[in-house]
Amino acid sequence: MIARIVSQRGFDMRLYSVPVLALVLILGLALPLRAQSTDPCAAPPSVDSTFTCLFNIFPRSQGSADNPSIGWALAQVVAKNGGAGPIASDGPLVIVNGYGVFVYDGKQASAGKLLDHVLTRNDPATGFVQATALSHIGPALAYLAALKADNSPLFDKLLSDLETRIAHAASQLKLNPDWISKLEAHSWKERPDEINAMMTYGMWMALDYVQRVRTGKVKNFDARSVAEDFYNGGDKRYEVPFNNVMIGTFMLAALNSVQELQMMIANNSDTINWADARVVVHMPIGTNYGAGLTLSTNQLAAALPVLSDGKIGAENILIMPYAVAPCTKVSVITQCPLEVFTSDLNAATYGFYSQTAWLGVYNRTQIARNAFYNVDDIETVLSKQIPGDYPLTSADDIDAFMMRLKYSLINGDQLLSNSVGFWLPGALKANGWDTSTLKIPGVNAGFPKGVKRYPKPKS
Repeated sequence: MIARIVSQRGFDMRLYSVPVLALVLILGLALPLRAQSTDPCAAPPSVDSTFTCLFNIFPRSQGSADNPSIGWALAQVVAKNGGAGPIASDGPLVIVNGYGVFVYDGKQASAGKLLDHVLTRNDPATGFVQATALSHIGPALAYLAALKADNSPLFDKLLSDLETRIAHAASQLKLNPDWISKLEAHSWKERPDEINAMMTYGMWMALDYVQRVRTGKVKNFDARSVAEDFYNGGDKRYEVPFNNVMIGTFMLAALNSVQELQMMIANNSDTINWADARVVVHMPIGTNYGAGLTLSTNQLAAALPVLSDGKIGAENILIMPYAVAPCTKVSVITQCPLEVFTSDLNAATYGFYSQTAWLGVYNRTQIARNAFYNVDDIETVLSKQIPGDYPLTSADDIDAFMMRLKYSLINGDQLLSNSVGFWLPGALKANGWDTSTLKIPGVNAGFPKGVKRYPKPKS
């Protein structure tokens, strides 16, 4: 009977009574018991042993080939027959992690074969470090103002160190104006003059402000001064606020990843069935442990439906930050080394991501959906758009992006990259995937009235 049901790519659970299915699902959703050292069914009868024995007959996690459970057996049948829902169990496996996005074959004969990948990790070769280093000067000054307010003995040293490092970087930028041509960043190479103008102006502005703080020309250096004179460009020396520079650097850092990912999906559309893609998002976010756990708080995962032109649906994507892959240490939850993902996956790692992680969770949701066919769904309301989302926010609205940046910083469930990550994919799609003509906030858009581009630094 089960084989007949599964082969239809969807369970007709009306053949079963709802009470029986409810009991099955409740048992299946329960947390697995700690592995027993002896068979509880062979132990002297007691309430504990008999109920433990009953419990273990159902959960998938309690089964094996030598000692099958109902859930384990059903999982094997479902996988063999193509999945309980509309997404095939042998579709391509997509792993999104802290290194990038990796696509593997899901067919049984070639399961785990690496088909393509895009690296999104922090790397000077992509311009990420350079752009982010400039952007970080903004919050660094706010931190220094807080240290000064607290009379920290480290204030003077750190202010001096920051000044020295800005000066060295600005000097190298001036000596090597063609540095962008050496990057692994196609979208940056399309606009070197605009990027150099932003970087040069931003470095000059930061160095000028720091030097004026150190020499006492900035009266009452505090959080208000940083916000009004520096961030918002209230000082008449600064024609463009540093807010523009911060948003521009965030945009540039994200643009490479967005473009590369879109091109990877488009270039493989004839050979990879993206509609059947099984996406596992397994990316520990540094020390921001509670961030990016949903599609509304993880910009990289949310970008996949947009960048695939709707081929990858939200139902294809499962976010699993706490899954412990075979190559990780349980005591220190982290991700496997990069070399694990840049080659074909071994059977254990592929099986973990494909079967244990994705298929196990997906099948449960599909079985539950069909089991309670006569129970009304709860209608969920999608979050309304907020500043920084596309198309709600225009490329010229720097204030909206600053609001989103603040929102991403003060809410623990947000990724910092969300400040621009929910705008770029939609804007790029609307521009026909052409980065060369894209209006990029903070780079070539969003200037104050009367200003069309970053001015040359004052002497």
